Amino acid sequence: MHDVQINPIKNRLYINFGDGDYIDNTAYVNVIENACRNLAFNFSCVAVLNKKGIVCQSDIDLLFNTVDLVTAYGADKIILVRKNNDNSGFFQRNLMYFQADLTLENAKNIQEAENILDQSTQQS
Repeated sequence: MHDVQINPIKNRLYINFGDGDYIDNTAYVNVIENACRNLAFNFSCVAVLNKKGIVCQSDIDLLFNTVDLVTAYGADKIILVRKNNDNSGFFQRNLMYFQADLTLENAKNIQEAENILDQSTQQS
């Protein structure tokens, strides 16, 4: 199950990738697009991979495609959180070939992600 929420005050998108074998890609993209349209350009995003067990290639593909999608809608800072495994190096190894014109960082938990994004907002 995937959960998408926004915080218009912080101009932030939250995506929680949960366990689930099947995803309706059309419905998922529509939810992401609708959420992005309700945020101002240069919004930030916290993407949480909250999956129990092994992360398979389809999970990684969904994450990369989601990063592409939210970037196209104007995200300029994305923090990736891997819950249940505290494996913050996970994304770095897999994103080496992934180049984007945005800030893409890892965090150990949601609070750390919030702190990183809140600090960057205050410095801007």
